Amino acid sequence: MTTNYSRGSMLIPVILIVVICLGMLGFIFFKSSVHKMPVNNVPAFTPTQAATSVQSQPTKDFAPNLPMSQKSTITIRLSDSSTMKYIVPKTQVDTYIKNLPKGYTVLSTTK
Repeated sequence: MTTNYSRGSMLIPVILIVVICLGMLGFIFFKSSVHKMPVNNVPAFTPTQAATSVQSQPTKDFAPNLPMSQKSTITIRLSDSSTMKYIVPKTQVDTYIKNLPKGYTVLSTTK
């Protein structure tokens, strides 16, 4: 039993194979180009950047001549939503907190 395939019956599988191959190549190209492209010109965020941004929090020491055992740290959220650490004498923590400018919020204190 022999089967005679006409050109029309072979054309459909060939077109399907070509479309599938082009689709796969397009997917690979799209996937690789998305990983290289920064979003809104913002570089990728890495864990090392997270560690350095936490460590670089601004600190003001209002008692530079006292040893750390006699100081407290006050972490404050400023009115622009950034944070700042104030190092003050333990005896003056309440005074500093009461005299903060409007819009400043105390996040934590150490005593």
